[in-house]
Amino acid sequence: MTTIKTATATLPVSADALYAFLSDLSKHRAFLEPAAMAFQGDADRHSYVIEVMGMKMPQELVVKERVPGQRVVLVPGAKKMFDHELRFEIAAAGEGSTLRLVDEADIPMMMAMMGAEKLLQGQLDSGLARIQELAGAGQLV
Repeated sequence: MTTIKTATATLPVSADALYAFLSDLSKHRAFLEPAAMAFQGDADRHSYVIEVMGMKMPQELVVKERVPGQRVVLVPGAKKMFDHELRFEIAAAGEGSTLRLVDEADIPMMMAMMGAEKLLQGQLDSGLARIQELAGAGQLV
């Protein structure tokens, strides 16, 4: 099992507001696009296609756990490249909040050799950066 983490970001929104945004998977389009193509989602699941080394790979994530104001945990649904658990770890920080993304991934050997860990790290970092932009612009709705 490989653990991939982002840095912890401080956001100018409450932990409750951040949780409300992240717990509704239909809102994830805002920070997954444009890399996530053909995004479809509802409150409990979303699916999309990503392009990796010229191959289009479908993804589906579903909610495993929600803890208000603290975390949202996602796992693969029917369409998966490998087993993993993606956690959005939220904490109150003064009048704002902090957020860190953590992915516990069971990356197959061939995918690891092709740089899957680096790709996942890039996706997590990009997602966190986009969430920071949205929060700073008051667009976490």
